[in-house]
Amino acid sequence: MPPKVKITRENLLECAYRIAEQAGIAAVTSRSVAKLAGCSIQPVFSHFPTMEALRKATFDYACKKFMEEVLCREEDPDFLSATTQWTVDLARNRPNLFRLLYLSGGLYGSSMADVMMRYESNEKMIRKMTQLYDLDPSRCKDILVRSCLFLTGICTMICENKVPFSDAQVADLMKRTVSEMVRGAKEEMA
Repeated sequence: MPPKVKITRENLLECAYRIAEQAGIAAVTSRSVAKLAGCSIQPVFSHFPTMEALRKATFDYACKKFMEEVLCREEDPDFLSATTQWTVDLARNRPNLFRLLYLSGGLYGSSMADVMMRYESNEKMIRKMTQLYDLDPSRCKDILVRSCLFLTGICTMICENKVPFSDAQVADLMKRTVSEMVRGAKEEMA
């Protein structure tokens, strides 16, 4: 008799992530994850005692994968533009993941800035911005938070098919907006 395959938490999360990517977070259920994993629902419930725990873990897993995808562009000379393009691509081509990461409520905590700073990619962006714009980290953090809010709005409209912005149009809007924020921060310092 062949040995039983052990169903790990990581296997189940990868299945939940794939379901969320294809059909949205609402489609992530103990039954759908078990079916994709090729097991009964028992292993799902042994790792995730509630549906809330399963969906929260799926959100966290998606954030981890998001970090990996963003940080692979870390050495790009224009890390900020590369990250903008990645976000636009996510909204346009993987809308269920965009909704999970940006619109599901999983990002909200005491303040958006505090939640954003949990991610290594944002800390790295602030360091790069500090060097690039010759501004202190707190001003760069403020610019990053405001530009992320702006980009999230644009990408939400793209994701929901409300506006036909091209990649070039979004890049131009972001570049001009960040430039204006940097100029404003420098004027405040003068």
